[in-house]
Amino acid sequence: MPLPVNEIRTLIAVALCGLLLLLRLDAPRFSAAEYDGADEAGPAGFATRLAWPALAIALAVAAGVALPSGLAAVGLGPEAGLSAPSIVLAVVGAVLGIAALLAVSWVRDPAWPPRVAPPAEAPRLAFDAVETAIVDELTFRGVLLGLLLLAGIPVPVAFLLQLLLYGLETRLGRDTATLGMLVEALALGSLTGVLAIASGGVVAPIVAHVAARFAALELPDSLPPLLPRRPF
Repeated sequence: MPLPVNEIRTLIAVALCGLLLLLRLDAPRFSAAEYDGADEAGPAGFATRLAWPALAIALAVAAGVALPSGLAAVGLGPEAGLSAPSIVLAVVGAVLGIAALLAVSWVRDPAWPPRVAPPAEAPRLAFDAVETAIVDELTFRGVLLGLLLLAGIPVPVAFLLQLLLYGLETRLGRDTATLGMLVEALALGSLTGVLAIASGGVVAPIVAHVAARFAALELPDSLPPLLPRRPF
């Protein structure tokens, strides 16, 4: 018996979510995303690096269009992103993200002013921060979380599932993966996951994620780790 149209559209959205997850795993191929082997992937042109977030945006929008409930189901509805509560949450999330990273910096190296990335590296690191935030939030706090909630999974369970997959996908399987980085990724994913659920969109999570990653630019690898950097 043929599937109803709505079920076919939902299956298409699920397939697009799978492509988003594969795209996140494939970050080194685009020489994108910090801690994911971008340096080892070799030099890449700006167009190659830009293709990574551009593909993520296209897939996330396509998933929202495919779903019967529309873009709002994957956190891309304009009413969520442009609402006053969403803007307030974005600012609060950005402040919390920056404060957390500065606190980590102080614990690692109690000195002021904080160390900063070399000026020559700043543009590349800033671009990495923005593109990684966009891809991660669209994938995990947008499409994946939206599909889990549409499936009727309770909010706390959906939150934990997307967070677990986020930590596993962005840290496991990488040569640079460490226990400390995994904990930091889970902390960031927890903050942006709460913002996504509270605001009903991905704008606030993206703003907070970008702010946290910009704050992280002043944490060079030479600093002592907050947690042991044991490969796993």
